[in-house]
Amino acid sequence: MQMLESIRRKIESAEDLYSVVKTMKALSAVNIHVYERAVQAINKYFQSIENGLQIVLKKNPEMLITNNKISEGVTGIIAFGAQKGMAGNFNLPVVNKLKGWVEKKRADLKFSPVVCSIGDRIREQLKDAGFSPESSFDFPAFRYHIDSTIQDLLLVIESWRFQKNVNTIHLFYNKPIRGVSFQPITLQLFPLDISWLRSVAKKSWPSRSIPLYTLTTGELFNHLIRQYFFIILFRAFIESMASENASRLMTMQKAEQNIEERLENLNAQFNHQRQKAITDELLDIIAGFEALTK
Repeated sequence: MQMLESIRRKIESAEDLYSVVKTMKALSAVNIHVYERAVQAINKYFQSIENGLQIVLKKNPEMLITNNKISEGVTGIIAFGAQKGMAGNFNLPVVNKLKGWVEKKRADLKFSPVVCSIGDRIREQLKDAGFSPESSFDFPAFRYHIDSTIQDLLLVIESWRFQKNVNTIHLFYNKPIRGVSFQPITLQLFPLDISWLRSVAKKSWPSRSIPLYTLTTGELFNHLIRQYFFIILFRAFIESMASENASRLMTMQKAEQNIEERLENLNAQFNHQRQKAITDELLDIIAGFEALTK
């Protein structure tokens, strides 16, 4: 009987865990759908920013002239990881991508990046990989609060540029691709990629004439660039959160299968032990009856 009670407690614990896993799986599936819609909306807004830059650059092609001289300075790195647990090895691809990128850059002995981590779960892994974040941010509890987090992050970037002589900033995060798949990417946030700006300027405009604008060229360009920085960071947050939920969904699916197999084995053990207990009781009854009838 003691064995039966032990197995029953294990079954109850497994069933409770199974309920939690199914709930996490459902929440992750819902969140993926929400973040996918957010990414689509962001991409449309980004297209508007790109169109604005295209108008300015087509009217002012001299803005694309650069001396290609890279000033000496420090590199800033912003790494996005998981905020919550049960997401499997979600942080590992980002950390490995960062390590590989830094190893290529370390041919220059002066290369020593400053790091900012986004997400509670990636900080320790960055430290283990040799990158101690000087600044850290948590993902906001609700996606509606991303704006305020980005504003705080932009303040850190400004302090990097003016106090630490940071002249290049790169983002590292997981980007969703198909279904529940994702892959780590790196993106240069600052300075603007001049080759990308040139490709934007070369695109054909869909109508016969380019729209006019009333602001000065410098003022409009600065507004567009600020919006560009904001939307790139916003998209990194959303895509990383979508990837985290995709990773959690895959992890929960595997956990669900493992728990189902565990429950099947425990139920088989329970039935076997119960049948054995019943058989032992019947044998005791028969033995007692035979003893009384002799």
